[in-house]
Amino acid sequence: MSASTSWDLDDVLNALSGERWPITQARVRVRAVPGLYAIYGNTDAWAGLGLDPQPGSALYVGKAEDSLAARELNTHFAADPAKQPRTGSSTVRRSFAALLRETLDLHAVPRNPDKPGHFTNYGLNPDGDARLTTWMHQHLFLAVWERHTGLTQPLAEIEGEVIKTWMPPLNIQGNPRPLPRLRQARQVMALEAAGSPVPAAPEPATPATLHASVDRVAAPTRRSGGLTPVELARELGKSPKTVRQALRDKYGRLPFDGDRWGGLSPAQEDYLRARFR
Repeated sequence: MSASTSWDLDDVLNALSGERWPITQARVRVRAVPGLYAIYGNTDAWAGLGLDPQPGSALYVGKAEDSLAARELNTHFAADPAKQPRTGSSTVRRSFAALLRETLDLHAVPRNPDKPGHFTNYGLNPDGDARLTTWMHQHLFLAVWERHTGLTQPLAEIEGEVIKTWMPPLNIQGNPRPLPRLRQARQVMALEAAGSPVPAAPEPATPATLHASVDRVAAPTRRSGGLTPVELARELGKSPKTVRQALRDKYGRLPFDGDRWGGLSPAQEDYLRARFR
């Protein structure tokens, strides 16, 4: 690839929407260079995740600062059979695990059982990790864009532009339209890893029952009047400071900061969702 100090969004999108390989074949195609990657799924993958099937669209977009081969194929997909999969080290695997919890009978555990903590970075027991890896190998595909030699633009900025353009459902950070159900599903896994009670299992994974399960999961955290600014900021993928400022702009100064302000009214929630999505 020729040296270049500039980049074009269309070139990146074309690469990430172009040739893609099954995970089992990507090992001989993806090079150990920095760049971006896009994860795609077949129709069964989208349906299994409780999403309307759009196999031509990316499920997730991410970056590898050092090596696409090491980060994506080994960390996320455990493509090297000599290495053990580790969901605790991969936010991508944690998102897939959260949405496939019931389908694959996955159970969250602390990432480091000897020093349990940081339960949002949960792992899976070995059998669950193996089932998740098999599912990923059977249903997912990978496309990559290699960073040009000499390009000085931070990969995070390029990644951010792609996420804002495509809005992949499994991306949370920087996504104008994050999937609220994904945050809820990850929270359930974190509770399980911490040894806390988790909500009752939903019905078999269909879009209708999955939406119903979100209501059951969310109910214990909602106060009278609705979500707090901090809780809604988490759902929208924004900082609490940004959400509170938006409320001040619309409704005037809040009486307190953070969760102490209490629950939002339905009109306030609707205003914030419309503003940030």
